[in-house]
Amino acid sequence: MKVKNKNTLFISLLFFLITIGFFIGFILKDPYGDFMNEQKFKTLNSYKDVNLVFYKKACPYCKAGKSEIVKNIKSSKVNSYVINADKKEGLEIAKKYHVKYAPTMVVIRNNDYKSFLYAHDKGKKIVVEKRKIKEAFEK
Repeated sequence: MKVKNKNTLFISLLFFLITIGFFIGFILKDPYGDFMNEQKFKTLNSYKDVNLVFYKKACPYCKAGKSEIVKNIKSSKVNSYVINADKKEGLEIAKKYHVKYAPTMVVIRNNDYKSFLYAHDKGKKIVVEKRKIKEAFEK
């Protein structure tokens, strides 16, 4: 009888540890996956035609705009870098381009830049600036 209880306890503990491992992996996963990031951007020598998409993991505006951003990154020829504003490197880049809020996109053309919020509040809803996003991904 004691062996059965030990086996049950062992299996329960193993299941618990595996569940915790998956949960931690999900939380730590970068929401933009394999797109070019802040570390790759810092290695650039020329900033001629580049888009910088700033985000934070916990930002509801960033989450709202993510699918539109990803869709345009995949279909665009403009090099785009997804910058995590929670990281030290991301904060340094944000400071360089005077980014104040995470859901900001910086459009760099011919070493000049402009920025805009790709998602924001309008009334009590979060609005994603689909037209502005699309224009930013056109050369």
